[in-house]
Amino acid sequence: MSATLARLKENHLFIPAMIVPSLIMLVFSLFNMTAPLDPERAASVFSLGVVNQDEGLTSPPIRISSRMLGGLGENLPFKISEFKTIDLARAALEAGEIAAVVVFPPEFSKNAIGDENFEIEIWNAQHLSVSETGMATQLPMMIQTAMSGGVANLRLAFAKGQPPTGGFLVTAKVTTLYETDSPARLIAPFVMTFTTWFAAFVGALLLFRATRSDLDPKEMAGFRTLLPVINLCGASFILAIVIAAATGDWGLLIPVWWNVWLVAVCLGWLMGGLFAVFGMISILVILPLTFYQSALGGAMIPVAAAPGWLRVIGEMVPFDTLGAAYRGVIHGAGFGLPLIWLGGAAC
Repeated sequence: MSATLARLKENHLFIPAMIVPSLIMLVFSLFNMTAPLDPERAASVFSLGVVNQDEGLTSPPIRISSRMLGGLGENLPFKISEFKTIDLARAALEAGEIAAVVVFPPEFSKNAIGDENFEIEIWNAQHLSVSETGMATQLPMMIQTAMSGGVANLRLAFAKGQPPTGGFLVTAKVTTLYETDSPARLIAPFVMTFTTWFAAFVGALLLFRATRSDLDPKEMAGFRTLLPVINLCGASFILAIVIAAATGDWGLLIPVWWNVWLVAVCLGWLMGGLFAVFGMISILVILPLTFYQSALGGAMIPVAAAPGWLRVIGEMVPFDTLGAAYRGVIHGAGFGLPLIWLGGAAC
């Protein structure tokens, strides 16, 4: 056995096979965990342009659009920028200075106290950042709902001969389960999912190439089984250190290490077996599964939100159970590892 190990060490790919998984987990986790996306900050920098052409009412002298804009500014997290003309607002939207535009027509106030439905214009764009585009896409429904409620309240007040009260008739008492104390916790399950797959894939590939020789088949199988346990142990421990440090919760160190280690070893054995049976052509299957974990892994988005053909794969093979288990580890949500799934993969 020692002679065989000495021969393996002579292969120029052996050392990379042992250390590259650790480098993958270190580099990917370090860059992602130290600069996580903060949803609140992303919303706060979203800028909504407004062109207010509303002529208002003469009796009572009120400009209803201005009151609604005030309510929007107080209750929505993003910034509001007013423009005098539609052309100026459009130019700002095209330049990316704002992410969406709301245009109040001249008859807005009159229509608001009337008895018929009416419309306002909302422009958005899809050449901006992913965050801005996503928020701008949801904006029409948000504004339509908010303004419909405001107009209904306004019409009721005018019908009773009373001044509109403003504010919300219904307020929400919000309870958040498993509330996070840092943005790093939100991204941690995805970092765990992707690095588990990527480190297992690269480690299995390098180990397969390093052990392709005239070794005894039984000894070769033994090394391909044992070595992933060793190199992925160190890699997962490095990942656990980064996650614990980034979240400020050192109680996560052992749970993250143990769970990622177990999953990575099972995936490493699965991928190593595929390479041993089918050779390098296995990359055509393993590589897409690895890099599509943002859609299939259940950490970034639900599988149901994935593109149609990926959703079919995700429904056939429940990759998202790993993401759910990692979310459980980070948030204490109680999701356990899919041991049957992992056992089947390892065998």
